[in-house]
Amino acid sequence: MATFARPYVVSWNLTYRCNLACEHCYLDAGGKPLVDTENFADRSELSTAECFEVVDQLAAFAPEAVTILTGGEPLLRRDILEIARYASEKGLWVVVGTNGVKITANLAQLLKDNGVRGMALSLDATDRNRHDAFRKVRGAFENTCHGARILAESGLPFIVQTTVGLHNASELRALAALAHGELGATVWNLYFLVQSGRGQFVTDLDPQRYDAVLQDLHDIQREYQGRMVVNAKCAPHAVRTLYERDPQSPLLRTYADGAGGCPAGTHYMGIRPNGDMTPCPYLPAFAGNVRAERIADVWNESPLFKDVRRRDELGGRCGACEFSTACSGCRARAWATTGGNLLAEDPLCSYEPGAHPEARVLLKPALSYGQPAQASLAWEPEAEARMKKIPAFVRGMVVKAVEDRCRKDGLSLVTTAALDEIRARMPVKPPFATR
Repeated sequence: MATFARPYVVSWNLTYRCNLACEHCYLDAGGKPLVDTENFADRSELSTAECFEVVDQLAAFAPEAVTILTGGEPLLRRDILEIARYASEKGLWVVVGTNGVKITANLAQLLKDNGVRGMALSLDATDRNRHDAFRKVRGAFENTCHGARILAESGLPFIVQTTVGLHNASELRALAALAHGELGATVWNLYFLVQSGRGQFVTDLDPQRYDAVLQDLHDIQREYQGRMVVNAKCAPHAVRTLYERDPQSPLLRTYADGAGGCPAGTHYMGIRPNGDMTPCPYLPAFAGNVRAERIADVWNESPLFKDVRRRDELGGRCGACEFSTACSGCRARAWATTGGNLLAEDPLCSYEPGAHPEARVLLKPALSYGQPAQASLAWEPEAEARMKKIPAFVRGMVVKAVEDRCRKDGLSLVTTAALDEIRARMPVKPPFATR
């Protein structure tokens, strides 16, 4: 874990306010609050000046970190453009997570002008009535789809995010087709429910049904290979499905490079609207508050962050599993279902360890994820500039892969033509990339 000396992705909930009231919301945002526990009691929000101070700390401690400005609905904050612009000017990689309801052509242009690199929109059904019922507001489906089309026309890259459950598990292919074909998404992320916030009151799929979902997802990944990135989120045990179905899959490299498992507290952190800091936004356990502690101190010294990194001490099946170095299970789900044990087994996984002992060696992380870019070949200035458009946390991996490919092709100079050819061979395209 020495490689993960800083966060590379920060999910920052800016507000509890929301124009929807989704039944699975981990933040319990929008509508009437349903969670009355102590860790949801403080629903205050950082001021603009306090947000600027957070940006200053992140820029100093985690330069170029992907910073997801989300909520609630972040577009309800009147200072959202100020925060986005300030973060972008400080070198952070700004993404906005929204339900898409408020997107207009003018707002899309303003977001681009203020440094936003991409958007993430939530869509949970192909049928407007079921989506609206899940989101608790009539018209949400039409507004979100309309917002996605506006983003596509504006050239602002976006991803579509779906939470899988009883309401949509049978229509995943149709959702992928809607996201890519009709809306033009570059990435489709399928989220597996974590019992946090209002999500603790939602009926979840059982592990066997989730296994079936992962099988479907693998088929969808292959179907959209090279056209749309398809990811399983909060389900690191997807690596086992991928390994069993296609042990030669290039997608396994993300796991072997240390980027595929649960990222909580290793290269990912969350900040709540009131400034509480957590290893994962789905984990309502806090290590400190930005109003009182510095982000770097919490990341480096807090017992909570140190505990969640003890992946060699996992309990139950996760501890015994040969996939543990590449997976490690969802730590937030373990915490939620055991009443606070960060290192317990992930109950969503049905796998009994031992069937693939060779995986422990083959999938042992090389930990190149997060490594700085270190070029050893000559690069055209235009090719070098294009690398700057890739998020910093994967740039080192990409530079290494590009140079390895160029060497195999007998090239001593990395050109834009070489980059185009390499990208055409890629099984997935990088999210939020403009080229």
